[in-house]
Amino acid sequence: MTTFSPHIGKNVIETLTLGMYEDARFIFREYVQNAADQIDIAVEDKILKRKSDGEINITIDKESRRISIEDNATGIKSENVLNFLGDVANSQKDREKRKGFRGIGRLGGLGYCEKLIFETSYQGETIKSIITLNAKQLRQIIDNKADTRDAAAVISAITHLKEETAPKESHFFVVKLLAVTNETLLDILSVADYLSMVAPIPFNPKFPKEWKEKIYNYYKDNRVAIDEYDVHLNLNEKKLFKPYKSIFWKRGEEFSKLLDVVPFHILDEEGEIVAIGWFGLTNQLNYQIPDENIERGIRLRKENIAIGNLLTLSRFFGQSRQNLNYIGEVHAIGSGFTPNARRDYFNDSKTVSYFEKHLKQEFASLGTLTQDSSQLHNRLDDIKKYKKEAAKFEEERKSGKLTDRQIEYEEEKIKDLKKKANTSAQQITKLKEKATENYSLSVVYRQIIGEEDIKIDESIYETGVPSQSFSFPLSQLQDDCRKVVREIFEIINRELKIQDAESLKKKIAERYN
Repeated sequence: MTTFSPHIGKNVIETLTLGMYEDARFIFREYVQNAADQIDIAVEDKILKRKSDGEINITIDKESRRISIEDNATGIKSENVLNFLGDVANSQKDREKRKGFRGIGRLGGLGYCEKLIFETSYQGETIKSIITLNAKQLRQIIDNKADTRDAAAVISAITHLKEETAPKESHFFVVKLLAVTNETLLDILSVADYLSMVAPIPFNPKFPKEWKEKIYNYYKDNRVAIDEYDVHLNLNEKKLFKPYKSIFWKRGEEFSKLLDVVPFHILDEEGEIVAIGWFGLTNQLNYQIPDENIERGIRLRKENIAIGNLLTLSRFFGQSRQNLNYIGEVHAIGSGFTPNARRDYFNDSKTVSYFEKHLKQEFASLGTLTQDSSQLHNRLDDIKKYKKEAAKFEEERKSGKLTDRQIEYEEEKIKDLKKKANTSAQQITKLKEKATENYSLSVVYRQIIGEEDIKIDESIYETGVPSQSFSFPLSQLQDDCRKVVREIFEIINRELKIQDAESLKKKIAERYN
């Protein structure tokens, strides 16, 4: 039998670093993800007492074009350093327990700097291991078509190890990017925005406590723990949080506000939770949240680290754009979800198919809620418009400034507005009844309608404008006669209650028509 020994070309390294992701900032996610895994292990191994003792500190020095990501987790034993950091796509991590497991994310920085350095020390050792990967040399080798070395030989050629002494009690891991070549990675605010939506971090302290507790208590009641870590971006030692808030802005002005949050979960066929999350209800659900609010959209997460971006779950809405009318999170739970290499979605599985089916049902109700919100806003506007126009007409009519022709025209217009307002009031009443069985709709209804009077009285004009519902064709009268009749009707309107006036005018019409 002939043995085949494949040659893994050097270009695969470029694919794993530059070619796999659209956003260069992914390297921060990968390094934070690896650090979070090591914090988990550090707690399991009792190197740290609790997860809250773990720290992941990121420093961006734009002037010197340097980036560092440091954690105080386990570090790596000196005897394992080359295997852990030198091997490519050969991670020994447990796929079911760890956030990262493929062993390719740590090479991500190679595509964006001239030198990528890993420094680490393991508790109990007095050695600090330093691995340097020469990214500039890597690019030269890849560009040289005459160089036919395979990927393993190239990685070996650009990798150098040295050791220094370190305190015995120290335990850390540091990633350093020197001579960073990508401007986006040096944009501190951009990186802060990115990590605030991607990293496994707590809610913003400005996010109302009642809503945070509502979410956390729902997770707790369903026995779901969501990992959170202290992640620091060294922007004046600013600590990162998920940027959720209660007010949404557009060009510096308030656009909408958050009314409430609604937790939910999805069960599998055996009654086990496969997804849990929450969504936020605004007072303008019929509009997309402006893009200057970076938290807009319901986001997908696994192990509390983002999967994809704000549009990843949009396809599960009836109208994809409706996702951006909401904020929220969906946490995929369990081993049935395996993030793909790009970490923009999951590999196919029975669990994923089941999750998609039921998430689509969940989001269909949100799509309906969006439409109901729009209906409430529009129908209330119909009623307000009718009342405003009717009052305006009555005032103008009493002033005597309108001609008979103008009065007839305005009367017909008000009739049409009233008919539309009546229909709108009926639709609002139906939505009110529907809201008794739908918590989300009840929240939206209370905010939009509240104590608004949607009742349309029985007369043609709510303000007492003369009714022409009876058969009395004024337009067929001579001008003098029409003027006399109108004057008589005006006297009746002033002297009698609306119902009595209407009754008397009908009797007059029946007698003389």
